[in-house]
Amino acid sequence: MEPTQWGFLLPVIAVAVAVLAATVVLWPRFGRRGVRAVAARSGLVLASQGLLTAAIVLVANKYFVFYPTWDDLLGGDGGRVQVNSVQTDQGRESRPDALVHRTTTDLAPRRRGHAPSPAKDGQVDRLQIKGARSGLDAEAYVYLPPEYFQSSYAQKRLPVVLLLSGGSSDGKQDWIRQAKLPEQAAKAVADGHARPTIYVMTRSHRALTQTTEPPAGAGADKGLRKHPTTVAAAGGHPPSCFDVPGHGFGQAETFYTQDLTVAVADTYRTPLTRRGWAVAGFGTSGQCAARYAMLHSDTFVAGVSLNGTFDLPGGPVAARPGGPRADLYGGSRTYRQDNDLLWRLANLPQPPVSLLLGAAQGSGRPLEQADRFVGLAKEPLRAEKLAVPGTGGSLKDWRGTMPKIMTWLNAHLTAE
Repeated sequence: MEPTQWGFLLPVIAVAVAVLAATVVLWPRFGRRGVRAVAARSGLVLASQGLLTAAIVLVANKYFVFYPTWDDLLGGDGGRVQVNSVQTDQGRESRPDALVHRTTTDLAPRRRGHAPSPAKDGQVDRLQIKGARSGLDAEAYVYLPPEYFQSSYAQKRLPVVLLLSGGSSDGKQDWIRQAKLPEQAAKAVADGHARPTIYVMTRSHRALTQTTEPPAGAGADKGLRKHPTTVAAAGGHPPSCFDVPGHGFGQAETFYTQDLTVAVADTYRTPLTRRGWAVAGFGTSGQCAARYAMLHSDTFVAGVSLNGTFDLPGGPVAARPGGPRADLYGGSRTYRQDNDLLWRLANLPQPPVSLLLGAAQGSGRPLEQADRFVGLAKEPLRAEKLAVPGTGGSLKDWRGTMPKIMTWLNAHLTAE
């Protein structure tokens, strides 16, 4: 018989009432002085109060169901609990390991004349991630330095930098092919300019896909159940770095700041606190990186923006080329201001993060906005500008600046 059943509660209540009544009736008999009388009165008070308290607690437990069974109350269940994650885009539960598919690639640096060795060359993994919170899917490449596989680092958690591509190509492997990031990272460690770091490279928000159901009857004869909708922007402007309800834009911010970071943390040995996490972005994703660092300072301690701008894309945009155009902010002036990073710097408290703003001297707006951003920044936010020659139109143009960027990141990230 469980503690919430009336078959147990009614006898307890009846006994409590009976003892209370007995206390009232018998109290005069023990009104005289003496040890026995004092002991009897004390016993009556303790018994009546104890049983009344138990009855009240049990009735409250039945109403609020704090402990529905004796095992819950006494801790005899043994904790046999299976935790599942809810995958919002499919409307059913999934195991955590089903949300990330990991494969090894041949993109890591190679030593001539030697067989590949993760403990000497590092390794580049490919992750296919299903966003349990955002309902978006994406692909990421993860560079693991050689130290990650070495016994001397087996108990260490290496810092993580999330890298978002952008610009005109927005390719899946821009940080690997153009910036030569694995080679740059290995050289920075060998030269003593940076500690071993995990780099997570992915495309900007334009590459996210959202699985949706086809119209009624569409593809039914072919057994089709879903079709991917690419969250893209018309005219080169990013649709958003944030969550935009409706219009097919999806929830990019939730994916990058929650789904992606959790997927990486569940797959690799990563820091448990924000001190070991940073985010960087290039081009159209430079604003994303600054935004995520500023608005999610509980997750990131630092951010790097390369040739990014910090105000808002102008005018209505479309979720996909040729699609209907809509206002990202639903016509709300307040919501629009809240997503303007320069407005936030001038009007709201600033977060405790460090930002490096790289701007090419021939880039125009990115250089002007980097100067304005640095001028508006104040404690506890710290912002520095890094000016480089040229226009900075591709990640290849930033390859020579990677050692400086990695040195800066090294100064702001902490391993555990």
